[in-house]
Amino acid sequence: MKKDGDVYQLIYESNLDSKLEQILIGLVKDNPSPKIEAIIKKFLLYVQHSTENFWTTYYSAKTYEEKLDCYYQYSKNQCLATEVLVRDLGSLSSDDEIKENLDTLVKESFTF
Repeated sequence: MKKDGDVYQLIYESNLDSKLEQILIGLVKDNPSPKIEAIIKKFLLYVQHSTENFWTTYYSAKTYEEKLDCYYQYSKNQCLATEVLVRDLGSLSSDDEIKENLDTLVKESFTF
């Protein structure tokens, strides 16, 4: 993923969950701010690294238990990335509607 690419293309190329993809695209459309785009790009870069790490660890796992543990850790990392995204976006605005939408993002994206 190119860090300086079009944010819509980066979202698409990240192969995110379709609900999260829709939320991020809607967020960029509703708030076309360079600051928001930068935060989303940072999130996407973290997701990319997390995914690459997952596959590296997954292919080196010898048992299905290790593979499941790898997936569990990957899922936790995705949740953490989403929480950081919400925090970073929330720090940009005091608008209650945006904050409410960001809370929904966490609840709908990566849940256990």
